[in-house]
Amino acid sequence: MTETIHPCLSCGACCQNYRVEFSIYELQSMGGSVPDALTHDVPGNGNRARMNGTERYPVRCAALRELPEVGEGCIGCGIYEQRSSPCRDFPFASYGCHDTRTKLNLPALAEQEVTPWLQAA
Repeated sequence: MTETIHPCLSCGACCQNYRVEFSIYELQSMGGSVPDALTHDVPGNGNRARMNGTERYPVRCAALRELPEVGEGCIGCGIYEQRSSPCRDFPFASYGCHDTRTKLNLPALAEQEVTPWLQAA
């Protein structure tokens, strides 16, 4: 595979479309990896946390940021290695990915953008 940047690093669409809710046991204060400061408790449910910015419309996860250390124009998760299970489980190039890109007026991913990354996984 050539040294190209993953399509997700020029997108951020999923971080601007979905409510990200997960068990409080994924929080750093509970032994997990997700920074508490980027989350809040889910009202009426003492065992769930939610990423800040995903509880309202328009959605924009608090962890989504520019990533100049990766490359010019790159955007993505500022806590990628610490992200929650819903983010870890969101499939690249899935129906949800393509549907979200459409909602945000982004072009569909072309097969040549997707195939090398799926083969490398």
